[in-house]
Amino acid sequence: MVTEQGDWEKYFERLVRQVKDFEKMKSSFAEEKVAFETERKSEEWGREGLRGKLCAAKELLSKECAEWKEVCKKDNQRMYAARSKITDLEAQIATLTKKVEDAKADKERAEVQQTLALSSLRCFVLVKILLSRYLILCRTS
Repeated sequence: MVTEQGDWEKYFERLVRQVKDFEKMKSSFAEEKVAFETERKSEEWGREGLRGKLCAAKELLSKECAEWKEVCKKDNQRMYAARSKITDLEAQIATLTKKVEDAKADKERAEVQQTLALSSLRCFVLVKILLSRYLILCRTS
């Protein structure tokens, strides 16, 4: 091993330096380990926070989706009711239009019949007047 005092002192100094270096590295490692653990925990907390936000966003989205479905359902019902009402009104308009056309046709037929009757009456009156004059002429002659 060490045979001389000088070698012994150099060996001892070298061991002391190695121990000091080891202690420095050990404290440095401990600091890095604490920093690493802190960073790891903050990352985990960040992930958990993001997971929480994601879950909250999913829940909010599902609620909004359900609300939209309900709104669309109500809107569809309202639109269907309006469409049915429009269809009914169109049918009523068609019926009333047909009745108005029939009434106009009846009015025209009645006017034609009235005109014919009036013409017939005029002809009858004219014939009667002519006949009465003829009879008067025949009696006087």
